[in-house]
Amino acid sequence: MKPRLKPFVEYCYSNGKISFFARPGVAIEIDDQNKYVLTACQLLDGCRDIQDLKSSLSKIYPEDAENIEELLELLDSEGLLEDVSTFDRGGLTEYDVERWSRNAEFFGAYCKSNENKFSHQKKIKNTKVTLLGLGGVGSSVLMNLAALGVKNIRIVDFDKVELSNLNRQVIYNEADIGKFKAEIARDKILAFYPDANIEPVSLKIASSLDIENLIDGRDFVINAADQPRGEMIDWLNVACVNKRKPFICGALDYRYAVCYSVVPGQSGCIECWKVGARQSSRIFQDYLNQDGFFPAPSLNVAIMPFISIVGGLVAADFLKIVTGIKKPASLGKLQSFDFETGHISIIESWEKNAECLMCGELVSAN
Repeated sequence: MKPRLKPFVEYCYSNGKISFFARPGVAIEIDDQNKYVLTACQLLDGCRDIQDLKSSLSKIYPEDAENIEELLELLDSEGLLEDVSTFDRGGLTEYDVERWSRNAEFFGAYCKSNENKFSHQKKIKNTKVTLLGLGGVGSSVLMNLAALGVKNIRIVDFDKVELSNLNRQVIYNEADIGKFKAEIARDKILAFYPDANIEPVSLKIASSLDIENLIDGRDFVINAADQPRGEMIDWLNVACVNKRKPFICGALDYRYAVCYSVVPGQSGCIECWKVGARQSSRIFQDYLNQDGFFPAPSLNVAIMPFISIVGGLVAADFLKIVTGIKKPASLGKLQSFDFETGHISIIESWEKNAECLMCGELVSAN
């Protein structure tokens, strides 16, 4: 073990105490009248193993040098310590390590000292994603994925760039008007991340079979397509449950940005959600399918700040599911950001249903 304090950790010695600052506004205080902890921290540079630390400390604190292991255990329990000897960069090139060095430090914040922070970047790099929809939410998610280091992305959209898109779809510009979004988005991402493998598909999705074909050979599915309104989510659910693919959906209206995620076999699927919701009231899809339903003339009431929020929520839970560093907030839940209050809350949740006609077999197997 070659321990060091995590790079973002700050500390201050004052009045016989040492205070560590790893989270905003929160200090972890340790009594340190003889400055033993302070001295030990200054020696934690990732170059010394435990025996080296004991040897150095014994020259100043002959009676306390053996306490270093207890101190390291305490620092590790508070999330302040990492072990340089665990840093296995296998599967990452020098380019990867440098380009996503800040990602690695972020992951390191959630690792214990015996965990390899670079393993999370490798998972992200190797995850093959299908992204459905390249409008406001989809294009924002795409930029997030590229910045995270997702290398293999199949992007799907049938539409062309229009002038009215540009208030919220900032991956495009006026020179792109009239061109297919999938092709333009590929070119923009390759300019940002030349090593990426971006596969554009200009297709109007018309069935669950279309989606099954689009997600074949993929590890993860993100949906930002909202047309056709009545069928899209059901098609997605059927395809992803059949293929055992985890998925996240992101959407918004004038007030709420929402996302929700499903991991077949681990969480309830969309059909589980609908069956549970119908027990208390009719769901919107029931109204949508009625002859007496009058749709709005335009559903595109989005602005860029809102798009950025939902894109971030989706990308954050994608990251959690792929790396496992934290439980995703939207798994089996409808997570919502309220534009008027700024609050993020869970407004609906659902459980796995062993009798679900869609995923019940998977639930029973688990």
